This record gives sequence, C-alpha cells and structure tokens, in this order.
Amino acid sequence: MTVNETFIQGALSVKRAGNTLYPCRLPYQRRDLCFAEHLLDRAFCTSGVRLRLETDAEAIALSFAPLPPPGAAINGHAFDAVIDNEIAQAVFCGKNSTGVVFDRAGQGLRTIEIWLPPSCRVGLKKIKARKASVLRPLPDRRPTWVTWGSSITHCVRAGSAARIWPATVARRHNLNLVNMGFGGACLLEPAVAMVIRDLPAACISMKLGINAVGNGLSARTYPALVAGAVAIIREKQPHTPIALISPIASPPRERTPSQTGYTLEGMRADMEAVHRNLVMAGDMNLYYISGLDLFGLKEINRYSDDKLHPGSEGIDLQAERFSRLVMPLLLGSSSGAVQHP
Repeated sequence: MTVNETFIQGALSVKRAGNTLYPCRLPYQRRDLCFAEHLLDRAFCTSGVRLRLETDAEAIALSFAPLPPPGAAINGHAFDAVIDNEIAQAVFCGKNSTGVVFDRAGQGLRTIEIWLPPSCRVGLKKIKARKASVLRPLPDRRPTWVTWGSSITHCVRAGSAARIWPATVARRHNLNLVNMGFGGACLLEPAVAMVIRDLPAACISMKLGINAVGNGLSARTYPALVAGAVAIIREKQPHTPIALISPIASPPRERTPSQTGYTLEGMRADMEAVHRNLVMAGDMNLYYISGLDLFGLKEINRYSDDKLHPGSEGIDLQAERFSRLVMPLLLGSSSGAVQHP
C-alpha cells in the first residue's frame, strides 16, 4: 500500500516527489513567504512525526527513499513502533537504507504508531503488512499539545525516535504531539507563531532562547519577540494554557556576553519579566518555568558532551522533569492524563 497523508501525524504538510511523500513540520506551501531555508530544512527532519495505523498484521514493513549518512552524534537513524503508549520495537538504519521491518510489534487488532527519526528527512513510499486482514490509517483524536523550541526540543541525540523528550511526555499524558523543535533554527520568527496560532491545541509550550543568544537577538529584541509570540497565538487561542520556558543550562553562555552583549542569565530574567507583565495585564493561562529547573548546570555537566545538547540519558531526564513540573500547569490535576512510573 502506498503511504498517503492520512497515515501521517505530527506533520503540517507534505512535499510530493513522484510516488514519495516527505513530511514537513511547517506549511510547505508557504515556504517562499515565511520561512528561511535553514528553518525549512529542519522542519523536514521528522522529529515527532509518525504513521498511525490500525492493523492485525504479524509484521509491518515500511519503505522509503535512501537515507543520508547519520550524524556523528548518533548511532543511526531510529524508527520506533509504539503500541499503547509503550515502545514495542526500535530499529536503527544507516546510510542509504531504504526500508525497515517491525516484527515484534504485538499481536491482534491494535493501534500502532511508527515514529520516524528526528535526525533527517524521510521520503515515505509504501507500507506493507504480513498476514493482515486490516491495515488502515487511524487519526489521532487525543488532545493536541504543540511545543516550540530549538535543538533541545528537536532531540537528534535521543535514544530512539519515540524517546525524544516531547514524545515521552506526550505518551505519558496521552496527548497528540506536534513537535516544532527546530535544531539551530528557533529565532522566534513571527511566521512560526502564526502557524501555532492556527493549530487548535489543548496546551502549548515554548522553550525559547538558546539559538537566539548566538544569532543576533538582544535584550531589546528577545523579550519583544517572546511577548509578540504570545500575542499572536492569543489572537485565536485566548484561553489555551501556554508555558514559557527559558533556556536550560549551558556553561559557556551563562555569563559570557554574545555579540549583542546578551547572556542566558539575562534571557531568563527577561522572559520571567515578560511573563509577569502579561499576567498583570490579564493573561491568567500563561506560566513561566526556568530552564534551570528542567536541566541545570549539574545536569548539563553530567549528561552533555558539548555543554549544550543533552545526550540520550539527559533527554530522558528532561522528559521526567517536564512531565512533573510543566504538564500539571498546562493540564491541571483533573486532566485525566495517563501517568506511567
């Protein structure tokens, strides 16, 4: 069976190339008007994108266009099969791989999500089922959570595709994830805020700043863009819970000024001030969380090789802390969220 758009969740558009579909996490049709080339390139990396289907197959095979070489920071491009919010099987692929088989993904009629690698773009071709009477796409009707961020949210160093921290959090709280983490390309563009504005969501989180400190934003522009992003989203989602999350720890950037004289310490203080001012102006569904509470200096020194990007264990730890510190604010204690130990 040829893969079509109805199987794909977590992407906002697709690019067609013959019989191949490339999921994109931004509206590809608006590329010339809104999005820089580097941002669009990161949006084609399939972090958080998955195929969602119902089947009774003994095994499932997915074919795709040849994959690029894996980056130095990862062991291979990871594909995961998830059943009942648990990872059933992880498969790693290398350069020029064109297919993957899941043969340990449960039995009987069930819902399966095939999570695609965060590390590259994937050109989807066909999906085949062995000994199946049913193979059909299944829409994700769970409450939608949209999360915006940088490489810290993109998570190419995750242990596998469904172990990016947004995916782990989404499984634990039974949410439909839209991951808008763009490695090296989160500069608080108003065009991205407009996309989020137009996505009806149960909750939104925005983990903003680490890219901005090294790409020309300043104490004048950063808080203005944070406030502007909230204002844009509020145009259509006036009451949706939103979490503003400042940068996690990065020792070389904490107190050393950028080219504009900005530091991570300054960013955290400025985001907290934006939050305080917006709440005083009447936004009672806006929350602030310091990135240091999610991943501080102790953690970055232990779990990061470059003092910037957490490795797989650090990403798992971020998921634990995000679930404990942020999601109760966004969902409330009576949300009916699915909790796992």
